[in-house]
Amino acid sequence: MDITGQPAPSSGSSGAPSGPDRTWQNLWRRVAAPGSGAPGSEVPVNIGIGFSGLIPHRGLRALVSLAGLGGSLYYVANTIPLGSSGAALATLISLVVAGLSWLVWLAADAAAPARPGLHAPSRAALLVASAVLAATGGVLASSGSAGLIFVGVGSGAAAIAFDLPLAVTLAAAAPAAFAVAAGVRDALPGRLVSVVVVALAGLVGATGRRQMVERARQQTLIATARQRAEVIRHEAELVGERNRLGRELHDVLAHTLGALSIQLTALDTLVRTGARRDALRAEIARSHELVGEGLDEARQAVRALRDDSTPLDQQIEKLGSQHRAAVEVTGTPRPVRAEAALALYRVAQEALTNAAKHAPGAPATITLSFGSGEVSVAVRNEAAAPSARSRVGRSGGGYGLAGMRERVRLAGGECEAGPMGPVGPMGPMGLVGPVGLVGSVGSGSPDGSASSDGSDGSGSGGWQVTARIPG
Repeated sequence: MDITGQPAPSSGSSGAPSGPDRTWQNLWRRVAAPGSGAPGSEVPVNIGIGFSGLIPHRGLRALVSLAGLGGSLYYVANTIPLGSSGAALATLISLVVAGLSWLVWLAADAAAPARPGLHAPSRAALLVASAVLAATGGVLASSGSAGLIFVGVGSGAAAIAFDLPLAVTLAAAAPAAFAVAAGVRDALPGRLVSVVVVALAGLVGATGRRQMVERARQQTLIATARQRAEVIRHEAELVGERNRLGRELHDVLAHTLGALSIQLTALDTLVRTGARRDALRAEIARSHELVGEGLDEARQAVRALRDDSTPLDQQIEKLGSQHRAAVEVTGTPRPVRAEAALALYRVAQEALTNAAKHAPGAPATITLSFGSGEVSVAVRNEAAAPSARSRVGRSGGGYGLAGMRERVRLAGGECEAGPMGPVGPMGPMGLVGPVGLVGSVGSGSPDGSASSDGSDGSGSGGWQVTARIPG
């Protein structure tokens, strides 16, 4: 695409330029394009001349640059002879053109957008202004050393606005113009070496300044990217914490409401059978106790989330007393990290809740083992008669083994469940056949509602759930 925005003719089309014409067209497109995409091809936001470029405020930068222009013109006018004819007239014209080019550069800096990259007219103006500044500086240097000011300014301006190869090409206008002007006056080599040295100094200084600005810009981008990454990480942590809170709330509510439902079922049975008032009051009191225990569990969950929980063996013993289950502790109790302790506690709690659903009244045992390098919880319940099924066993809800397995996995452990043999535990885990995908206590399906074979989940010899977590 050319500088007018129209598609450029293909290489195979008629009338396509070749040789030097093609080279000059490519150079012009590179200069006029708003940004070629190559590194360093975009015009920086701050293109102030000389030391004024270090001033971030655009208005103050323009004032300082104007002061520099005025001082330069005054110094050159008082050190180099100016006149209305001959070499003096050429010097005067060069000085005026240099000043106008400086003003064009100031106008381009004032009109620069807030982001890197300029439109094609601005880039073309900067190209012409820097080339003219360097060339007129070379002409003025042929008449006096004061002209070297414009050589340095033009070369530096080119290095600030354009990438280095193009800037070197523009800065070469200074020694070329000096050679022509000095040759006309038969004054070669004269200050040619000085002109080349000043042009190189301008290129090096401006290139260093441009790299410094680019590094600052890259550091800003990196800092912004890091801040965004930190925000994303923080949001991910918030989402994880929200999920964790939701899981804890679900477990507390499921356990408390399940126990209440069982209690209400027992109370309804007492009412239907015409039990005495004392027995009814005892069951009602037990219901109040369950509500209080549910509140305690909610507080316990909050303390666990804050890594300020009760020792695991004490939690398991209290849980066993609530469910009238036997508790066995093997090994020496020791502190367990909050996440692991909470996961093991929830496994035992879910297993006892399911046992009460599907095998109400059947004996249950909780075994808490503090082994070498790991802590495990095993919950076993004996089989119950089909007539002992509670209404809660048909209520469904909850996540059963799937939720337990997920919780234990997040804590770095594993959870297994399955039916026990008819005359006692079979195998090293007390489970019949493959374990891990069978079901939860009283349930063969992940949701805790029914076994995988369609049975009620009570099993002929009972059920067992075991969870192990390193710690």
